[in-house]
Amino acid sequence: MSTRRRYRSELREERARETRLRIRKSARRLFTDKGFVETTVAQIAADAGVSTQTVYASYGSKAAIVGAMLDELEEAVDRAARVDKLKTEQDPRRQLQMFVSTSRTLFEQGAPILRAAFAASGDPDLAAMARRGDDNRREGTRQLARRWAAVGALRPGLKEKDAADRFWLLTSPEQFLLAIDRLSWTPARYHRWLVSLLETELLGLAP
Repeated sequence: MSTRRRYRSELREERARETRLRIRKSARRLFTDKGFVETTVAQIAADAGVSTQTVYASYGSKAAIVGAMLDELEEAVDRAARVDKLKTEQDPRRQLQMFVSTSRTLFEQGAPILRAAFAASGDPDLAAMARRGDDNRREGTRQLARRWAAVGALRPGLKEKDAADRFWLLTSPEQFLLAIDRLSWTPARYHRWLVSLLETELLGLAP
């Protein structure tokens, strides 16, 4: 490939990235203001200054835009690095705190996207996406419960499966949004409450 041709290819790729970014920003703004269901692809296209065909060519569907937003969010908070660091941590209390911290950061920064997604729970693509997220979080809570059971860190009398189930249930994004939207808690208050509750409920530690 010639230098000129390579330059043109790189320029097209850069423009395509910029277009996808504009589409995501417009979609996020409209989902927040109008909700997922009420927002149309045509409205997203008009707000982003592109054609409807460009939105479909870039993402394929509104649900795919939400998926891209969630992927972008995980990259922004460096979730992969946080998970790797948690895996090397040996102290159960610190493991629990790190898990909650990562979840809180994702939920807080992704709240507008989560609200839009929950409001459109009937959308099959979004429902499948939510299940995958829940499955990933469930596997994470199972792994930690297994590690805690292996070192005798679980609260006396609490079985590994029960610990994993309660951990998964209490760290759901729905719980976060209820605390923020219905109780008017700050994210920091939610964080403190959840850490204290889980330390007592799962590890038997004094509050």
